[in-house]
Amino acid sequence: MWTEPVPLDDRFDEDAEEWYVSLAFEAPTSYLHRFLWCAFSRDFGSVRPRPACDCYLFNLADGVMVWPYDDRGMDVVGPNHALLAKLYARYMAYLLRYDLDAMRATFES
Repeated sequence: MWTEPVPLDDRFDEDAEEWYVSLAFEAPTSYLHRFLWCAFSRDFGSVRPRPACDCYLFNLADGVMVWPYDDRGMDVVGPNHALLAKLYARYMAYLLRYDLDAMRATFES
């Protein structure tokens, strides 16, 4: 576990200290559906349980990090260019247009 201060311009109350609290742990892949539930339920007020946190998934052995953020998808980043290129080619039909130019420049050049 580690903490870091919330920047002043991101605080709800500029007069109060606020902190980001991060917690990292190892879990079996059989728990993946539970972590995805935590990530996706955050934006849906009527869904319970709904933890008030962001959930990032790391595969350190493969060198990727996934941030599933809502029903639109997830960000996948990391230094493993070969794996990211494979994912890019396989799931191209699902990629959001928002970053498509940057992804094309990275994986099609």
